[in-house]
Amino acid sequence: MDDPLYQDLNDEQRAAVAHDKGPLMVLAGAGSGKTRVVTRRIARLLRDGVRGSQVLAMTFTNKAAGEMAHRVQQLGGPWVRVATFHSACARFLRHEAPRLGFPQDFTIYDVYDRDSLIKSLLDEHNLLDKGVKPAQVGQQISRLKNCAATPGDLATGFSELARVVERLWTPYAERLQKLGAMDFDDLLLHFLRLLREHPAVAEQYRERFPWVLVDEFQDTNRVQYDLLRQLSPPDGNLCVVGDPDQSIYGFRGAEIRNILDFENDFPTTTVVRLEQNYRSSANILHAAENVIANNRLRKDKRLRTDNDAGEPLIRFRAGGPAEEADAIAGRIKKLAAAGTALDQIAVFYRAHWLSRAIEQSMKDAGLPYVIVGGLTFFERREIKDLLAYLRVLVNPLDDVSMERIINVPPRGFGKASLDKLKAAAAAAGMSLREAVAEPETHAGLPPKARKALLALAAVLHEAKAAGQVLGVHGALKVILDGTDYLAYVAGIGDPEEGAREENIQELMSDVVQFDDKVGEGLAGYLQHVSLLTSADTQGEGPAVQMMTIHAAKGLEFDHVFVAGLEDGVFPSMRALEDKNGIEEERRLMYVALTRGRQTLFLSHVRERMVNGQMERMSPSCFLKEIPREYLREHQHTWSRWDAVEDAAVDEHQGEAIDDGATVTALEPGMRVRHKIYGDGRVRRLSGRGGSRAVVAFDDGIERELILEYAGLRVLDSGGASW
Repeated sequence: MDDPLYQDLNDEQRAAVAHDKGPLMVLAGAGSGKTRVVTRRIARLLRDGVRGSQVLAMTFTNKAAGEMAHRVQQLGGPWVRVATFHSACARFLRHEAPRLGFPQDFTIYDVYDRDSLIKSLLDEHNLLDKGVKPAQVGQQISRLKNCAATPGDLATGFSELARVVERLWTPYAERLQKLGAMDFDDLLLHFLRLLREHPAVAEQYRERFPWVLVDEFQDTNRVQYDLLRQLSPPDGNLCVVGDPDQSIYGFRGAEIRNILDFENDFPTTTVVRLEQNYRSSANILHAAENVIANNRLRKDKRLRTDNDAGEPLIRFRAGGPAEEADAIAGRIKKLAAAGTALDQIAVFYRAHWLSRAIEQSMKDAGLPYVIVGGLTFFERREIKDLLAYLRVLVNPLDDVSMERIINVPPRGFGKASLDKLKAAAAAAGMSLREAVAEPETHAGLPPKARKALLALAAVLHEAKAAGQVLGVHGALKVILDGTDYLAYVAGIGDPEEGAREENIQELMSDVVQFDDKVGEGLAGYLQHVSLLTSADTQGEGPAVQMMTIHAAKGLEFDHVFVAGLEDGVFPSMRALEDKNGIEEERRLMYVALTRGRQTLFLSHVRERMVNGQMERMSPSCFLKEIPREYLREHQHTWSRWDAVEDAAVDEHQGEAIDDGATVTALEPGMRVRHKIYGDGRVRRLSGRGGSRAVVAFDDGIERELILEYAGLRVLDSGGASW
């Protein structure tokens, strides 16, 4: 076909672009060229006489909308309205809001505005003492609105939060109306209400936009789907493009049922399946298809590719996170040495807290990296708070850190009190930390502020003492317990709430390992952290891309690493308890696999420290769904902490001890044999229940071994005194 709009398209893509009138659903598999199809379809409509003003195209981010409009113009088309759902509804409501009792110049409240209003309502209704944060209430209201629900429609339980939301639901809506304001979710809900309550207006919009297109349709929530049904009749020219296998935003209210039920609601739908993958090697594609085939809630499609088989997917079984991270960094160095651009390499993980060990290895290896869509581990708010606590223990002159934590968590010590304390400290020639510990400087403060300072001073005193005896983890535990910091972050009520708790648990795991392996105390740990957070972790020029899998959707890279593939991590613990949750996690795994063009490196650990306690981990159930023919084992025998992990998991992946009695009977002084290191004598036992042993081998080297994997054989009972 000579037509430039069709000449580089396959048969299925051409069918989608050429489709005339009536509903169209394009099931676009990963890497199948869906963006090209959407923009070509719009360009084809415009070329064939449809006016730009008759087309309404919607997607989910302003960036995606801008890129789509730009591509249409590059194809020679005129201006066409491409917008996010929210921006389109906001624009329409500017003309229609008076019908709903709002002014045309209504105010749009962002999250901060919303939560400020909720705080005032909590006060007015005497609910401030219920222990519920305004942000928690706002977030729950938003969830309900995205599902087109009210507190009575959902089984929200009998928690204090549920009761508060039910109390404030109507007053919040009434106050917004009185203020002439809408929150972000109202933009969709009020436009939907307008279309439902005013059929003549709905018909005007259907006549105005006879051609409606939606990209990433699998990410629509219930309200967005209902809007589309109002804007387009059952036989209308509605084109939706999406992939149910990449529906991964259920936590935001996305409904996979929208794409599964589309043909029932639009009975004359033409379905076009884009099943030709242009991105990935055949091995990657087959592995991903075998994983996603285990899902029940999906549309039948089978991706194919003309690409070469490529390399097998690499599976790496590590002893622990440090070894896993070192293996990732080591392989990246080899790729870079072979000429691969660093920005064509990506490291994915299920949750932000998993980045810490990988960041450490990247730093040690001198590899520049960027955290996409987030902060590096030690730049995160909750981590910086806790590090500030540790800094004032080491350096009482650090006023910057002291000022950061003096009212975090909130303890009734406001700006006015802080200014008075600063003045008193300056007059006495003291640092802020010293003034906190000195009751004489508290004289001009209100009783509540004085009480707060004395409590804070007591926590800092106890934490410093614990740090001197127990190490960094002892000091951190006192701070967490003494300030109730975990409860504080749990009550912030933002989407990062769960991640903040996980980050704190990972920080505790990090300091426990530092105490165990380095043992240089608080000052040593803070120096260690300062080196990690220095500017040269990222540097100039191309860098390895590190991100959560949610942030990776829509991206592609030559080489992809997926870390932390263990049950309870990926899939997450919450998902393991929910049938539908497992399906969404599996779709997330599918997204991760299909980002890779050439190679995939999949890693998991045998042991992971969780909140300061070592736990045995099982490989992710998703790894078991990849046929062995597409996998190859990776060999790696060195890790940062001397040879600890290397001994725990040797290059043959270390088998568990055959005779459990050998472990329980092991005592200092015994002669033992290791299949790699040879004979030696047990020096001492350590770890919970004596799970580790330090062995002085006959080659003159002492090695610490994890007994469960070391495979030690007792030669004799020894008898030497150690």
